[in-house]
Amino acid sequence: MKNDGFTLFEIITMLSLMGIVMAICVPKITTDFGYMDKMAEEFLTDVRVIQMEAMKNPTSIYQLTVNSSERKYYLRDEGKVVKTVKFKERYSIKYTGTGSLYFNYDGTPIHAGTFIIADTKTGKSKSVTIVPATGRTIILE
Repeated sequence: MKNDGFTLFEIITMLSLMGIVMAICVPKITTDFGYMDKMAEEFLTDVRVIQMEAMKNPTSIYQLTVNSSERKYYLRDEGKVVKTVKFKERYSIKYTGTGSLYFNYDGTPIHAGTFIIADTKTGKSKSVTIVPATGRTIILE
């Protein structure tokens, strides 16, 4: 009698070995995957929003304020907080400017500087720079 198939023991052994190899080879993806990119993009969008609002309505004052100790930033319209963004615990935000960021009616920034979003666990960071003369915003890694 010819026996061309595999035994149950051989199949279970092979599946177990494949499971072990897959567990070792598959990269660990955490919930923070892409978080810093997402937050830098959101921050950049918020800067552009206050720039556009200042250009559309020159009488009101839209500004962006950073609170580094609480890992937050605020969008304000004439002193009233419109939006609050809080970073996760392992991330920090710093601002190199001298006060709240706001824009003139022509889109040039007042207190322009660089906002640095850093991952305190890995040491990686992203910078959002507002160019003083033009108000152009740039994300740097």
